[in-house]
Amino acid sequence: MPARKLVDADASVETKVASVPSAAPGKTVRSLEVVANAIRERFSSGESAETILQDLQVSEHVFRELLTQSYQLVGRAPVIFEYQEKMRIGEIEG
Repeated sequence: MPARKLVDADASVETKVASVPSAAPGKTVRSLEVVANAIRERFSSGESAETILQDLQVSEHVFRELLTQSYQLVGRAPVIFEYQEKMRIGEIEG
């Protein structure tokens, strides 16, 4: 009985790198979850609130809400965040 060929030596395996959404401000609306995680990580590492607010361009209201509660449980923070993101990128005027 002939041996089976299990692996094709000429086959190439390409791995796709999953794009990780950035918390840094850009030209698109960011995910609240990504920004919330970035804020919590940076704040717990000892970075000052002012620096985080300036770097991530997040309002003080949303910043406080994200630090005190889970982003999913916060009343209007997701709505406020999305509105502020659209204003930041110029999609709507405030």
